[in-house]
Order: sequence, then structure tokens, then C-alpha cells
Amino acid sequence: MYQIDLITIGDLPRGAFQEIRAEYQKFLGKYTALNHRVLKSDERLLNRVNPDHFLVVLEATGINLTSEAFADVLKQKIDLGQPITFIIGGAHGLSPEIKAAAHLKLSLSAMTTTHDLAQLFLFEQLFRAFTIIHGTGYHK
Repeated sequence: MYQIDLITIGDLPRGAFQEIRAEYQKFLGKYTALNHRVLKSDERLLNRVNPDHFLVVLEATGINLTSEAFADVLKQKIDLGQPITFIIGGAHGLSPEIKAAAHLKLSLSAMTTTHDLAQLFLFEQLFRAFTIIHGTGYHK
């Protein structure tokens, strides 16, 4: 099964965000083994990233992709057998060192949003990407 690591700085979503996140994790379980780690800070974070993974940081100044283009990136990595690590920064973003280490800087939106919404947005887009790749009916 394809491996995706997600590292977030801060806390796990609470309340309704937690419920929605759990639903997406269940949906994603059909396609990928998702390992989600939550850290309190980005100090020594790069030591926790597998160097064989394709590193994607979510960054406001990153590139914008359509859902289809995001699915293409994911499919390329799946076809190569290269796992992906996504990093979502905390309230103060990520250090320049982490940004510089990224293979891809990805923007979820030009707008600023909460940490909880960013996680849900990524989970939904991952699910959407897998349904595009597998040709199921979610994305039309």
C-alpha cells in the first residue's frame, strides 16, 4: 500500500474538525497508509523526515495546482514507488531551512486559513486525487 506521511505543527483538530478528519482518514485508508505525526514545533523536524520521501511543504507562496494536476503529481510518485511526506506548519509558518529542503512548495489557497481547515483541505484533496487516479465517481 502506498505510504504518505503527514507532519503537522500544533495540535490535532478538535470538535467537528476532528470528526470530519476521521471520516477522510477512513476514506483514505482504501488507497494509502497515512502516518500522521503532530509536533509542537518545527525544531529538528527535518531529522524526522525520511530522506527517501518526496517532501511537500504547504506554503502560502507555493504553487497552486488544480485537483487534476495534484493527482498527476501523486500518481507520478506512486508509479515511482516514492512515498510522500507533507508538512503543515504552525501559526508562524515553517523555518526557511524546511522550506528550502522541500521538493515541492504547495499552496492550498492564496488566502490565509486556520491550521484545522488546512488539514481538512489537504485530506479532502488527497482523497479527491486518489479517486481521480482510480477513476471512481467522487470527482466529476
